[in-house]
Amino acid sequence: MKQTLSQSWKFLTSKLHEPLPLNHRESQKLLNLLNESFKRNFDREFPPGLADTDHSPNDHFQSLLKSPLLSLNRTRRSSTLDRKIDIKQDAAQVRDLVFAVKQPVEYFRQRVATGAANMASAKLALDNQMKKALASASVDAKDSIRASEMGAVMTNWLWSSGRCEDLKFFKDRDFVARLMPFLVVEGQYKPIWEWLQRSQRIAAPSRNAGSLFHKDVGYFIKKLVQSEALYGQGLQSAIQMFLTSLRSVAQQFPAPQQYTLSELNYPAGVYLIRLLVAQSTSSRVDESVIHSFDRSLESWVHRPLVACYRSLIQLLRPQQRANVQAAKLISAIETCETQVTRKERLILIRVGLKAVDFLLAHDALKEAAQVMKTLQLRFGAELGIGNKPADGTRDDEDAALRSLNLLLAT
Repeated sequence: MKQTLSQSWKFLTSKLHEPLPLNHRESQKLLNLLNESFKRNFDREFPPGLADTDHSPNDHFQSLLKSPLLSLNRTRRSSTLDRKIDIKQDAAQVRDLVFAVKQPVEYFRQRVATGAANMASAKLALDNQMKKALASASVDAKDSIRASEMGAVMTNWLWSSGRCEDLKFFKDRDFVARLMPFLVVEGQYKPIWEWLQRSQRIAAPSRNAGSLFHKDVGYFIKKLVQSEALYGQGLQSAIQMFLTSLRSVAQQFPAPQQYTLSELNYPAGVYLIRLLVAQSTSSRVDESVIHSFDRSLESWVHRPLVACYRSLIQLLRPQQRANVQAAKLISAIETCETQVTRKERLILIRVGLKAVDFLLAHDALKEAAQVMKTLQLRFGAELGIGNKPADGTRDDEDAALRSLNLLLAT
């Protein structure tokens, strides 16, 4: 009775519920039974002696397995699918690039929203927006840049992505060079000064002036004054920004950290001097601003070179007599020539050539020739023109001018 009830229960249960799958032991046991059954039946139908005949069972099975009906060209199918996938991906990339070119701001906003924004897409958007601004015939480039609000979009992304914490984006100089004009035109100075102050706090504990980070901060400051001079309020405003940055850095790095101040501010300061000389725009800059810039030289220029740069700046001031300032420059070059490194000798040559270029532009030919003679005498090896000073002949003057034009072009 118990057995009957048990069997009935199992029968009814099997109808209500699917049987459970076999465990590993039961599966292995079933597989062994199937293998043995197959071998017995195979040996019965095809005795072992038939294996040596021309029509063995092995050949029969091989012919079946090699039949084209049973074969599948997986490589061909896979390559076809890969090509279709590649075509779809290429089409998507083309649409993405077209969108980035036509609507750079919306393109980058979409990338930020989807979490796909990175430095590469940021530089692409900045590049395309600048090209749109410069190519517009109906709208001024600055107005187009300001209306795009690309600088604000980039600033928000830098903050939200945490990149403003360690300021590692300073190291991407291509990004900094593309971003700065937008920030300046849009008047986004607040984040600029916050980043600079933070960069000084990050760099201050190590006091390691030779680190790459200091050079990156120096490049950032240079791009700030460069963008202000070219896209902002002009050269005077750029000099004032440089002086503000200089005071900010000086508060963080005391007087003994002279090399650090030079590392951070020298690229921007030299750029401003070159701009003053190249454009001869010192008359547009207030005398008080030039005077403050002149006084700042000691804090960011290596001491032996201060007199040379100061003479060059004084040469630009309209109330100064060219012959007096040229004489001061020559004296400064002769004094510090033996006190500087090889790299600083090249700086002295550039200072002298800038002075000559300025004097020639203002028809001060005699003073220009005097500076040229000094350069040829003191730096003949570096200039590759020998150290014999010109004697005033026409041939010597022509040779000196040819050398000057060649060097100024480099």
